[in-house]
This record gives sequence, C-alpha cells and structure tokens, in this order.
Amino acid sequence: MKTSVLIRNARMASGSCPADILVSGGVISGKAPAGTLSADSADTVIDASGKLLLPGLFDIHAHLCQPGREDKERIATATAAALHGGVTGLMAMPDTAPVMDNAAQITTFMEICRTDALVDVIPSGCLTKGDGGEEQASYDSLRAKGVRFITDGDRAPDNMLLLYRAMQYASNLNLTFALRGDVPALTARAAMHPGTTSYRLGLAGSPSCAEENGLETIIRLSVDTGNSLHVQTVSTAGSADILRRCKPETTGLSAEVALHHLLFTHEDVGCYDTNYKTLPPLRDRKDVDALIEAVNDGTIDCIVSDHTPCTPFSKLQDFVVAPQGMISLDTFLPAIYQYLVQTGRMSWETVVRACSDAPRRLMGLSPVSLEEGAPANLVVFDPEGETPVTDETLRSRARNTPFLGKTLQGKVDAVIFGEQTYLF
Repeated sequence: MKTSVLIRNARMASGSCPADILVSGGVISGKAPAGTLSADSADTVIDASGKLLLPGLFDIHAHLCQPGREDKERIATATAAALHGGVTGLMAMPDTAPVMDNAAQITTFMEICRTDALVDVIPSGCLTKGDGGEEQASYDSLRAKGVRFITDGDRAPDNMLLLYRAMQYASNLNLTFALRGDVPALTARAAMHPGTTSYRLGLAGSPSCAEENGLETIIRLSVDTGNSLHVQTVSTAGSADILRRCKPETTGLSAEVALHHLLFTHEDVGCYDTNYKTLPPLRDRKDVDALIEAVNDGTIDCIVSDHTPCTPFSKLQDFVVAPQGMISLDTFLPAIYQYLVQTGRMSWETVVRACSDAPRRLMGLSPVSLEEGAPANLVVFDPEGETPVTDETLRSRARNTPFLGKTLQGKVDAVIFGEQTYLF
C-alpha cells in the first residue's frame, strides 16, 4: 500500500515563504502555502516549523569498500550513514577488492547495491588495470555498464604518457577523467602539510606546489586530448587560483573539494591525531579561506565527503604508517551547517548548488525539484537540533572521525526518498 507524508510549514533554501508539501506514492502530489493542506490527507505528518526543506544531496566521492573490504565498510552501512547526513545519492570510488576495472566487477558491485543500498549509487571505473598505474583499463566495457567517471580513486597518475594515451583513446566515449593534482616524486614520503605543526612533530611535508604543478599538467593533457576533466579533492589556494584562471577557457573542466578541507587545518593534527590525516593533507588557514571563496564563486563545483573508512587498528598505528582519510557521510550536513552556514561563510543556496545540483549535473542527472509532480527526494533539516557523534549514533561501520565524542549543531530530522520515509 502506498503511503503519504505531509511536511507542514517547511522553509526552502531559496528563502521563499513556508509551504506545505504532500508526498504520495513517491511523488510530490501537492504544494501549497503553509497551513493550507489538511493533515487528514496523509499517513504521516512532519511538522517542519523553523526547519529547512532541502533537496537530497549527492556525493560524487565516497569509498564504499564492498566487495572485498567489508572490515572497513559495507554498502548497507555506508548508505545508511549517507541518509543520516542528508545524502541520497553517491558515486562510489572503484577501489574495491578486486577493483572495478572491468564490466564483471561493475556487475557484481551493482548487484550488491540492488539488494543493500538505501540511496542511489553509481560506480566509477578504474583508469588502469588493477589500479596499478601501468596498463589502461577497458573503458569500452566500463562505459557500456553506465560508468561516466574514470579514476584510480586517490591514486594520482605518475605515468603521463599512459594518461595522455588513455585520454586520447577515450575522447569519443563521453567519459570524464577524475584525477587528483600531484607530483608523486614530491609527496611519496610525506605525512602532512609542511608548516609549524609538521616541524614540531618531525614529519615530512607534502608541498602545495606538488598539487598545483600536477593540476596544471592534467589540465593541459585534457585540453590537448579534448577530454572532460574533473579535478578531485582540491586543497590549496594556488589550485583554486589555477582553476579560476583555466575554467572560463577550458570546456569540460570541473572540480571538487572535500568537506574536511573546508573545516580543518594542519594545526588540528595536534599531537599525532591520525583522525586528521587525509589525502591531500589538511592545509593552512589561508587555503581553507581560499577554498571556501572558490566554492562560493563557483570556481569549485562540488563539495564531497571523500568518505574513507579505516579499521580501528589501522588508525591506532604511528602517524606515518596510519592510513589517510576520515569518514564523513554520517555528519555531512550537520558539519556543513555548523562550520559554514551558521558562521555566515556559506549560504544555503550555495550548499544546494555545490552538494546537490552540480554533482547531479556532472553525473548527467537532473537536479532535484521541490515542485508538484517531481519525484520525492527531500531532506528536513533542523538548525536548532543536535547531532551527537557516538558509537551508538554512527551508521557507518568505521569510526575514524574527529567528531567522535562531540555534538554537532543541526540535525537531519527526516529524509523522504521515493516511497521511503526515514525519521531520525
């Protein structure tokens, strides 16, 4: 039996007057001024007074780990965490075990998603066979399975001839290469950003110029071959400047920033806290400020989670040995609100553009509509609520987040996605 949900007195990110939204059978079947739709018309009523109604967010950079690394994360737990953070769609990185470098692996992954995923999941495909960086993967078979993005995940290409020929080969396949700017020879032994904290801790630094020089190179390759390029996890002010210069004259160039690069700096590492070890590393305050500005002016298209689950043991190792990455799907929208919106550094309109509209556009999907007749894909967010981050509240299988034991301002109260309603 189809159920219906009435969201009363909802305020939109656009600042328009509050409205009542009726969802029936997975579709927005009614929209009217606040207080005018009858509660008798719905099976469930959500009072959204003082709350915000947002389109479901879409994250185009998440490591889901399954199949093969279920000790870190599973599709069921990752997508449950996504819902908890206001995210209703994901693009999965191909670094499963084995990696998604062929049609058979894409098929296996999607079969798991069909039974376990709570949100839309789209796979990306490997740039090279086995994610090894030495031999081009089979792009034709990946494209036939619906893959749109080609990437080796967090691995930056160091064989520029291979990358150039791969881009030439793929130029007619309508594929986007998702790459991170890097010069591996400069960053191979680095553990964090070079600065006062790395000096105090005696750790080797990953210089900003490595990312910026790598970025210039991959942009030039994409221009020469005519391929679309999506720049992953931009982390420096210099990279933002390069994108601002190149985007107006470069067709098919887009970019993302990981949320943690908008929230934290290298100083947060403190005394070797591995929860703050990321790839690229957390940078300086001036970089954070420049990246926020670049999102606000559209130079950087998307904010991503870069959700990277790690086992508890691995993060307890020495800082140099411990893996990079943090989980962030569970806390995605509350963290954006507390650090960016509540502080006045970013508007809700920008959040919707960078976390919902632009990612879907890059994936070839239509933006979420909040108008009558549109499929239901809605998030009710309470700015006055709180999100405690504990072992009990986290939906992710992993626990490598600097927010563990803390409480974030703001709370995802409900997600209405298709015919499903999730209340938190």
